[in-house]
Amino acid sequence: MTMRVLALLMLLSLADGFYVPAPVGKIHAGRPAAAFSERLPLVPALGRGRRAFLRPGRSSGVCQAAATAATAEEAPPATSDVYACPQCKTPASLEASSCSNCGAPFAKSAEGFTDLTPAATAPKQTRSSPSITSNPFITTALASAGVQLSGLPLRQELFRSPFVSYLYERGWRNSFKQAGFPGIEKEFQLVQEFFTEAQNKTVIDLSCGSGLMVRRLAKSGKYNKVIAVDYSESMLQEVIRRSKEESTPAFDVVRADVACMPFQDDSVDAIHSGAALHCWPSVQDGLKEVNRVLKPGGSFFATTFLWGVPDELVSLVENLSSPLSGRRAYRFFSPKELEWLMKSAGFSDVEVEARDRCALIRCKK
Repeated sequence: MTMRVLALLMLLSLADGFYVPAPVGKIHAGRPAAAFSERLPLVPALGRGRRAFLRPGRSSGVCQAAATAATAEEAPPATSDVYACPQCKTPASLEASSCSNCGAPFAKSAEGFTDLTPAATAPKQTRSSPSITSNPFITTALASAGVQLSGLPLRQELFRSPFVSYLYERGWRNSFKQAGFPGIEKEFQLVQEFFTEAQNKTVIDLSCGSGLMVRRLAKSGKYNKVIAVDYSESMLQEVIRRSKEESTPAFDVVRADVACMPFQDDSVDAIHSGAALHCWPSVQDGLKEVNRVLKPGGSFFATTFLWGVPDELVSLVENLSSPLSGRRAYRFFSPKELEWLMKSAGFSDVEVEARDRCALIRCKK
């Protein structure tokens, strides 16, 4: 039996259709490349130390047959794909250039993330032409001046600014400790404890920011599939850049709208969303989507701000709220409101823990 396994692994490592990371012999995410359709694209300027991909398309039928014949004990557990087209909702592949059902384009950015927002995947005939609202600097300035742009609130547009993305891990996120946030290392420990049942399965870091949590999830080696999701293009660029600098194991990087996530129903085992709910344009819609994509019994761990947080803790210039508008840029919560929001979204097991002005949220579907 040992010789059979060794022979199989040799065939797998030689086949063009497989990705072989270190250590050699472990198939990435426990799947052959025919099923592994997503990967973290590489940033050309940061190519040192990167892993090699063997190109699909010329793998031998003998190798595929040998892989199929392997027993569950001889191979890592398989993980099915989780993606769905944002337009027609049919199962989709991140590797594909478009939806096989409706033809919606799946654009790959030069930096290395896949854009699966409704706007980016809309049919060409209905897609709006570029305008000033596609520039995050302009939308942030207009929103902070009190100009309400449809679907582009300040709390969302602020984080699309490269300036904010640059500063996020350079002191801003760490300042949240003053409001009661545990700090990223302690938060990661709490997430790991809550995600015990998701080990060897699929996890998403939703509104991942610059990747503080998703890099740790990927490095832990405890999950078959790790996905970074954010609406901000500049944040996703930071995710990719920092992941390459730290030689983080490969994971998917996707741009998506929290209110219309590109995932199949009941497909994901655990979702984390750190310091994010107060930035979502529609918290109710986002939470319903989280509940939709989680498997029954799936876990949702989130942190956000409670009422009473000083503006300067969460904003660079007193929350960037204009004196003319008189509006607060973010939405803060009470523990009771958060509990109601979670249950209204469909979660049955809800715990909201208040730590000073920080809320730690644990939910089970």
